[in-house]
Amino acid sequence: MTTRWMSGIWVVFFGFYLGLATPAAGAAAKCPADSVKVGTVCVDKYEASVWETANASLIKKIKAGKVTEAQLLAGGAIQRGVSSDDYPCNNNGNDCTTIFAVSIPGVTPSSRITWFQAQQAAANSGKRLLTNAEWQMAAAGTPDPGTDNETTDCNIGGPPFAVTDTGSRSNCDSRFGVFDMVGNLWEWVADWVPSSTACVPALFAGDLNCLAGASTTSGPGALVRGGDFLDGSFAGVFAVGGLGTPSVADSGIGFRAAR
Repeated sequence: MTTRWMSGIWVVFFGFYLGLATPAAGAAAKCPADSVKVGTVCVDKYEASVWETANASLIKKIKAGKVTEAQLLAGGAIQRGVSSDDYPCNNNGNDCTTIFAVSIPGVTPSSRITWFQAQQAAANSGKRLLTNAEWQMAAAGTPDPGTDNETTDCNIGGPPFAVTDTGSRSNCDSRFGVFDMVGNLWEWVADWVPSSTACVPALFAGDLNCLAGASTTSGPGALVRGGDFLDGSFAGVFAVGGLGTPSVADSGIGFRAAR
């Protein structure tokens, strides 16, 4: 009798456990609306725009991946890094507590940001920088361009010879649905290497390969990927650079975040 009673309890408990576990497992397999699944990683669809805010309601939406540009503006958030290095914190990132990395379409992606600031903006949003390997995986299938038709192709060197809005080049997406991984802005990734000193022949497709040589005196180099709006056919899925230190804030460098 005791055995049967205990068996019944375990059946009920196990069924209850499955009822709870199944939705959780299903939820874990999904990504927030601002990102897409690439392998086991949720990669932001768009290059990061960085917003300054102390609005708790906005921060909650940002962390959930559900915020819109309209909500950010209505809530008093200020976008940083659009036309100047105006981040409200030091280049070393130590005091970057009020900036957040956001993945939304139709805005100018933020640039002029150091690696240290970028990884803190990502962390404040519950995200992180992609590793080099994750970036390569997410970029797969993006057209590796030779031309720029100035409307739908990847932004690699046609008028206006400047960064364009996130997601505005409809043909510049990977097979996973990640936009602007080629051209527009170089993107910081998590990896550091000894600072490179030279560019060498491309790995594939004529893409810029400035990951060669090593300086023992100029400090570390942080990898950037994809090329920017002036790199022409040198931009691409396999474009890589290790020439810049992580403390550099350049108008051609932004970043993308992931969870």
